[in-house]
Amino acid sequence: MSSRAKRGDLIFNNRLLRFRLSGSSQWLNHILDSKYISVYKRILNTLFQWNTDQACEHILGLYDKKGFCIVDYLYFANVAGKKLFSRHQSNTPVEDFSEALLSDYKNINIHGIYALYQQAILDADVVLPDGIALQLFTYFAKKKRLKNLNGTDFCPYFLSYIKEYHPGRAMNIILYGTYPHLLKKTQDLLLKQGYTVVYAQDGYTNLDWNALELSLKGRWEAINLLLVARTTPEYPIQEIWALTNRENIHKYKLLVMNQWGTFDFWVGEQKRAPKLIRTIKLEWLRRLVSDPKRNMKKVLSTLALFRYIFSYLILKKE
Repeated sequence: MSSRAKRGDLIFNNRLLRFRLSGSSQWLNHILDSKYISVYKRILNTLFQWNTDQACEHILGLYDKKGFCIVDYLYFANVAGKKLFSRHQSNTPVEDFSEALLSDYKNINIHGIYALYQQAILDADVVLPDGIALQLFTYFAKKKRLKNLNGTDFCPYFLSYIKEYHPGRAMNIILYGTYPHLLKKTQDLLLKQGYTVVYAQDGYTNLDWNALELSLKGRWEAINLLLVARTTPEYPIQEIWALTNRENIHKYKLLVMNQWGTFDFWVGEQKRAPKLIRTIKLEWLRRLVSDPKRNMKKVLSTLALFRYIFSYLILKKE
């Protein structure tokens, strides 16, 4: 089959996908909001269930339809480590999180943080499954094989996908996150690859919305892609930031992708495992051996997979 024919099939299939999703959205939202549905089932129902190309088209379709879009990734270490399947209550005003920096998070009740993170995942426009542990849990729970759409691989694919399949669309990239020296390297890398980076700001300061607005002046018709890399292993800052800044994200017509440590991998601060290791699903072990201080807690949380399967799928915990 020719590439043009394949492309035609892809467009048709994704239009059908968007039709199915939009047609069932009212019913799905009613179900997800129901107090009778357990939290873990609501979380699983948010996960994107199709392949990489369909994810690209779905994200672009939502962005065009709504004028903005928030994309999160979910991996199992966060499910377990941040108790995402449990019910949380927060007495901390949501407004306190909109400009909260890392130093502020250290003084906020952890259950308030977990509650806002849970809401952020449930309210995100797209939640992409990240990692084999989440794939396994979802398979045992729903008998559904999800694709591993991790941020380190998906984001560069998404950028190249727009170049190849939407060459007529202008795209502006905004970078927000990580340390200043790594941010500069990330910006230089993207510029070298031929992308337009219109604004960059490190993740240890509050985003300057006025400066961002000036950088986007005259560019409102383009895809304005904001890549955020602010989260630490302890705190899901970027997801909560996107949730509590949703009004501005809509105002400035941003497509937000919360990228975790992607910038570190892009510029070589963190190393990817060789392709063979990634193919046999052992990259987590390589990361643990190469940087135990950074990855030990994440791996221990991931190993809770077996306890979660027993509790939620065998004992039917709600």
